[in-house]
Amino acid sequence: MTIKNLIFSRSQLCIFAALALLSLWLRMAFPIFAVGWASHDDLLFVHLAAEIGRGSWLGHYDNLTHAKGVGYPLFLLLNHATALPLKFSEHALYLASAGFFAYIAGQLLRSRNLVLVLFAVLAFQPAAWMEQSGARVMREGIYISQTLFLLALGIRCWLQADPSVAPAAQLRLRWPSLLAMGCVGGWFWLTREEGVWLLPALGLMLGYYLWTQRKALRAWKALLAYMALPVVIATLMVAAVNTVNYAKYGVYRNNDFRSADFLSGYGALTRIRHDHWQRYVLFPKDARERAYAMSAAARELKPYFEGERGEGWRKTGCDQTHTSPCPEILSGWFMWAVRGAVEEAGHYSSAREASKFYRRLAQEIDAGCKLRPDDCLPPRSTMLPPWRESYAWDSAKATWEVFGTLANLDRGTLKPYQSLGSPLHLKLFDVVTNGPLAPTVDTPAFDIDMTSPRDKLRWTLAQFLATSMSKISAVALPLSFAIWLIWSASALLQWWKRRALPNGAWLLTTVLAAAIVTRVTLLGILEATSIPSNYILYIFPAVPLSLAMQVLVVWQVAGMLRSKLKYGHNAAAV
Repeated sequence: MTIKNLIFSRSQLCIFAALALLSLWLRMAFPIFAVGWASHDDLLFVHLAAEIGRGSWLGHYDNLTHAKGVGYPLFLLLNHATALPLKFSEHALYLASAGFFAYIAGQLLRSRNLVLVLFAVLAFQPAAWMEQSGARVMREGIYISQTLFLLALGIRCWLQADPSVAPAAQLRLRWPSLLAMGCVGGWFWLTREEGVWLLPALGLMLGYYLWTQRKALRAWKALLAYMALPVVIATLMVAAVNTVNYAKYGVYRNNDFRSADFLSGYGALTRIRHDHWQRYVLFPKDARERAYAMSAAARELKPYFEGERGEGWRKTGCDQTHTSPCPEILSGWFMWAVRGAVEEAGHYSSAREASKFYRRLAQEIDAGCKLRPDDCLPPRSTMLPPWRESYAWDSAKATWEVFGTLANLDRGTLKPYQSLGSPLHLKLFDVVTNGPLAPTVDTPAFDIDMTSPRDKLRWTLAQFLATSMSKISAVALPLSFAIWLIWSASALLQWWKRRALPNGAWLLTTVLAAAIVTRVTLLGILEATSIPSNYILYIFPAVPLSLAMQVLVVWQVAGMLRSKLKYGHNAAAV
């Protein structure tokens, strides 16, 4: 399809600027929720950023060095250099991604007004103000922007490509966007471990592009170059981080949870059968005893698992999930317990030594399972738990519950919060993030309310918007999916009868639906099988996608009604 740039009037540009400034003004009413005791999450990111800033890359090697990607610590360091408050920079990046996405969507649908409406809705999405999603020093603070940028660039490069233009000419025209897609894709991959959730949405756009280019297959070299450029750039970015890690630590990787050695060792422990199945329990007492009997490497972990440290992980998981009775370490904390046990056994002296130990652990347990096959499940090299038939229905129910949380935006409740942790850790947070931090519980209180009228106004306005959007979205998102399904059936029928490709509005809505369904389903499966995941922090990247989908469906329905009123019964079907 031929796409032209949209030209905005001065008054429209002023509206965009006013919306962005108002959004930033509201966002800065909510300080950082510093969780100083979160050594595997918030504190880890701050620590890694500080180590990189000191010139020691990720610092002294231990079991947390490669536990999380470097995408967010690098952003923290870059932001620290600007002296801007972290949440200002995160939100400014989000507004840039929302503005770019809104522009690309409006360009595809040839509507300046859609750009304005879509940006206005995205600019005030309430999850940005919530304690557990927008306020913490967590990688979701940039992941939400990376998601929007990546989808918008996919739309620009694949949905907006003109089939009448030769692939070589397209490459000359779109190479900056393809390059940007590769850079964002590489950064996205280095930020979180589950980047595959966007592949269905990106795959749909790429499939559409290939279909429209089917007559240009003779120019396959240019076509291949067009598709390969972002992949090559993303691969080079990831390879650069892997290379630095190899030079520093002797292992070519960017994240241990994607490494074959850790997955093989972890999978070996979880293939041992249990006497009695318990939800979220991967390595109970009876399975541990079987592992100790099979493997000398497993016996090295026994003092940790059966001692105070293992009990500490059991208590942490049980307390945080409010699980009772809770006799074992739960799966959401088991991976950290395994890594802690391996470190206490002396095998995190270097990355190569840790890798060697995990391989030995897997080999010994696999050998023991050959001798005692009744005690073991088939070989495993994954962090997913062994599948049970009941998980299918449990996952479906959990997926619906996660969808409900997304739809009602976690009920739109904004709560006051206080920073937690030791003074030393909170000082590190303040230095790295440029503040401001929410006060701690022991901050001196005053008899006089020192809250300014400005901040009270911002809080009141934010709560009003959050409550309103929550109530609207709780109805509008399920309704949008229902309309999209009818719309899809109509589009499929039109394609079957006339071989007519669906319009841009359906394509864009379908891409958003695919991303939402994939994210929600992934969290539903995790909720049912592995770890409580019906949590706004994990849902956060899908929030702007759900709001954008609602806007697009309303826009399409409004367009149909206008056509119906103007042309009567001859109006085109959806």
